[in-house]
Amino acid sequence: MSRQSRISSPNSLSVAPLWLQPLRWFTVTCVNAYYHLAYRVRGWGALPRRRGATLVVANHQHELEAAALVAALSVRPFSWRYPIFAVAGRRMFEPGFLADRLPLLRFALREVNSGTLLGALGLQPVENELHTRSFGSLAYWARIRHGDVPVDAVFSERARARLPSDIKTVADILDARHFKVSRTPASLSELLEPYRSEELAATRKQLEADVEHFAQLARDGATIYITPEGTYSGDGRMRRMRGLLLTLGPLASIWMTAISYDPFVGRRLSMLYRVVQARNDMPLEPQVKANRPITTSVLLGNWLHGRREPFAPAEAEDAVIGQVATLPPNVFIDPELRRMPQRMVRSALDGLRRTGTLEAAADRLRLTERRSHPQFPRTADIIEYQHNFLQESLEGAAFMSSAAR
Repeated sequence: MSRQSRISSPNSLSVAPLWLQPLRWFTVTCVNAYYHLAYRVRGWGALPRRRGATLVVANHQHELEAAALVAALSVRPFSWRYPIFAVAGRRMFEPGFLADRLPLLRFALREVNSGTLLGALGLQPVENELHTRSFGSLAYWARIRHGDVPVDAVFSERARARLPSDIKTVADILDARHFKVSRTPASLSELLEPYRSEELAATRKQLEADVEHFAQLARDGATIYITPEGTYSGDGRMRRMRGLLLTLGPLASIWMTAISYDPFVGRRLSMLYRVVQARNDMPLEPQVKANRPITTSVLLGNWLHGRREPFAPAEAEDAVIGQVATLPPNVFIDPELRRMPQRMVRSALDGLRRTGTLEAAADRLRLTERRSHPQFPRTADIIEYQHNFLQESLEGAAFMSSAAR
């Protein structure tokens, strides 16, 4: 029996209850509007309106993707009854997640659990942090299971050394005045017994239950968005696709949401994505790499990678235009870059000067040692990131060309 013949049509589990549909669509509309205001989101392609079990596979580079893309994909095409479920890290369903991501509202959101809001949007939790959590997460579950126990009984001496001296119990970690330290990482190995064994057993049990939940959604005909790399890339290279993809892939038709960013251009972070049906006759990973939009930041970063000498802005413009002309025909180039390359490169150079990655040297520009970017906190060198991203995109395009012959 072929995979397509096993794909079911939507039924009970994948259809939103009538009472939830207004809340879900109010949430989707608000979230979609927010992300289009806070970021610059552009997309090409859409999922089919009529579809059975569908797995939407995306590469993972930034935390905004799940909520922003689920909202965008939900309104294109518009469907009242069938939500798009998204695999989301279980930490998103614990208190403090939104406060950590929305600093201006941190005071009001520090103790708020955003699970209901995220669930209305279609996000479903999966346990994806098997070895390291935040202090707040470990304290949260210790308090739920055992009450307000002393930190001396829960955490090792090494872990306690990273906590302020006025923290005496797990409830103190969760107190609003210790919000920042509660978001810092701690290893499960830093838990004392019996808390360590208990947490490891609970993690395994929770992961098994989460995987079965998503498998049942797929068997029931749902549309599910996943990022099978697990955690997002810090160096521009895709991580190995694994996890739920192996379980859900045989149960659904696979579509790709191939994502790129243009962090150097403009003051709002620009996200670009393409929705493309995956081919069954070739590996998925090179298909995702080949279909990601090529942006101004990617080409400028590639040209700047390894560069030591100062340069004139016109040289950067010519270099990016030259790369556009030599890219293989089966890659997708940002239409704005094709239409107005000089303007896009100038905007990217301005962006790099704002972050301190470029500085003026007389009438020329030169790279500094400051290669971080505020929107990519796990990335040490945003220039190398763009270089790696382009190389993998070209490798994917070459694989696709070779396989098509």
